[in-house]
Amino acid sequence: MVWTCNTTDIISLKKPTALDKVIESIPKPKGAIPNFGLPKWKVMPLESKIPMVPGPEGAYNFTRRKIGKKLWTSSSNAEFNLYDPYCHEIKFTYDSLHDEHLVPFFSKANNIKHLLKAGLITRNLEGKCSLKDYNMYRKYLRNLHIDSIKRELRERTRLSHEKQILEYAEEQAQNEVKKLEKREKLIEAHKKIWKARKLQEEEKIQEQKEKARKLKERMKLLKITKHEEQMMRAAKAKARSESIKQKQKLAAEIEQQKKIHTLVDWRKKEHIRKKAREARLKHDREQKIMAIEEKWKLRHESQKKDIEKEQFLFDCINNQRAIFIKKYNEKIEKEKERMDKLLQKTRIFVRCYMARRLPKGKERICCRSYHGDQVKFKLLLWLINLSM
Repeated sequence: MVWTCNTTDIISLKKPTALDKVIESIPKPKGAIPNFGLPKWKVMPLESKIPMVPGPEGAYNFTRRKIGKKLWTSSSNAEFNLYDPYCHEIKFTYDSLHDEHLVPFFSKANNIKHLLKAGLITRNLEGKCSLKDYNMYRKYLRNLHIDSIKRELRERTRLSHEKQILEYAEEQAQNEVKKLEKREKLIEAHKKIWKARKLQEEEKIQEQKEKARKLKERMKLLKITKHEEQMMRAAKAKARSESIKQKQKLAAEIEQQKKIHTLVDWRKKEHIRKKAREARLKHDREQKIMAIEEKWKLRHESQKKDIEKEQFLFDCINNQRAIFIKKYNEKIEKEKERMDKLLQKTRIFVRCYMARRLPKGKERICCRSYHGDQVKFKLLLWLINLSM
């Protein structure tokens, strides 16, 4: 079959979102994808139920796990979930085929043959179940898959928040480094200016030898003040670095609080979204059921009308046939009566004619007139010709 790429087909396709890609990246639980039935059942999402589709005998059998394997499964990183403590949504009734304490019983060949003969298991030693039980098992596997998706989303959200915090801290550190570099440049410029002033002072010392001692004392004072300023600058830099660390710590705490609030909001929105999705799915199921019922009623009424129409046509045909047969029989009866009358008249005429004709060419005078004999003779010739 040759397929054509139409724009309408492309527009009608459902585009995968980022959440769909995350869901596809997480493997489904074992047994979630059926290895039997129609091809669409293998790609059908877990929240969809397998429909009751009539099929040939032996085309598919609903199985959950092998005999002796329990239906409840758990993983090492599973969380304690109290979403449905009383099993109102998912409820597994006791099934002896999946009782792990009966494995020695099921391992006997005679028992397996008996179960195969009774149609309770398949040749792959998988326990058969009803469609309702299989859909309930799919719902349980869907909850396990949703838990895996939630853990993956929480981990990705945590990593993204940590990455944002690190990027923010790195940006703040780079800004502080730039500020320190600017300050060092200003200090170097001040040093250059101070050196120029020192040269001017030296020139003044050379010019004014008399003020040499005062200038020397001033230089000593300048050195002392310079040392004090350096100490003050070092103390200020240390205090500034401490304040930066405090700010970084505060920023980390703020980001942690934001992360917690975001997670809480995300859970609330997810709960609301889940309720809306369940309501939408329920509405869609109700609409489908109503459409199927309406279609069934229309089909039933149309077929009923067709049957009534056919019956009416058959009745009309039978009535017309009966009328035709009745008219035909009446016509045959009339013709038969007419022919019987003609035959009776012919017999009378022949009997009379033979009575008037004697042997050796003699004739007898009948009580009837000669004219009447001629008429009867002509009538006999006409009948003979008619019969020929």
